[in-house]
This record gives sequence, C-alpha cells and structure tokens, in this order.
Amino acid sequence: MADGCHRVSLSDLTTNPEKPGDRWEISPELGIGAFNFNVAILEPEDRLSQNHYHYHENQRELFFVIEGRCRIETVEEGFEMGIDEAVAFEKGEAGAHVLYNPFEEPCKVVAIGWPADGRYPVYQLETTDTVSEDRDPQSNGSSPEN
Repeated sequence: MADGCHRVSLSDLTTNPEKPGDRWEISPELGIGAFNFNVAILEPEDRLSQNHYHYHENQRELFFVIEGRCRIETVEEGFEMGIDEAVAFEKGEAGAHVLYNPFEEPCKVVAIGWPADGRYPVYQLETTDTVSEDRDPQSNGSSPEN
C-alpha cells in the first residue's frame, strides 16, 4: 500500500472477544488515535456496550445502522433505528443510552466515539432490561448474556 494510505478489511481482522456481539475495532488497525471507529454485528438479544445503559463523562458517540435494526434507550425515550439511520450522543449524563437488538435478525452498526481516550470513565446507570422494560414492546424480560 502506498505511503499515506492504510487499508483493512473486516475479513482480515479478529473481533474483540471481551465485547458483546461481534465487534471489530478498526481505528487501531488504521493508526487512528483521535477517535474510536468500530463495526459491530449484534445478534438477537445482544447489546453494543458491556456497560448496558451508560454514559461517558468525556466522550461523544455516534451510531449508524448498516443492516437490520436496533433499539436505543435514552434519558427521554426509547426508539427503533433502521438501515441508513444515525444518532449521536453528548458526553455526560444527558447522553446516557444503550443500543441493543431485541429483534429476530442481526443488526450491523458503525460506532464512533471521540475523543478516543474519553471512553473512560464510563458510568453504568441501569441494566438494559431494567431501562427498557417500560418502553420496549418487544421486551420479553430476558437479559443479554454478553
């Protein structure tokens, strides 16, 4: 590859086994330090974050759905997202959220967080089931096991 250009394919990378779903952490592979760029496939009942319903004190996040659909819970509401939809969250408690897949088909999501070192500290407020029980008509009371 020419100088000044870095290229990767998901098929050449391994997923992070410590994260829920199948998550490829792309930014380190491309030498990017300014933000975290991830692609994740969430099977039914998977959530994107280990921290369930959470916020980052010093990091904003952006999610874009490539395939399937997912559900988001925020401070104010819960809603469904589908293909070609994006959502961004502010840092701090006002940006508390969880992204998860309560549906029967997988969901593929791009997740970007910036600044990269702002992911910590992260604060879990509730579990996904707890925050979604009153809002999610698809909820069956089962907890993701990842």
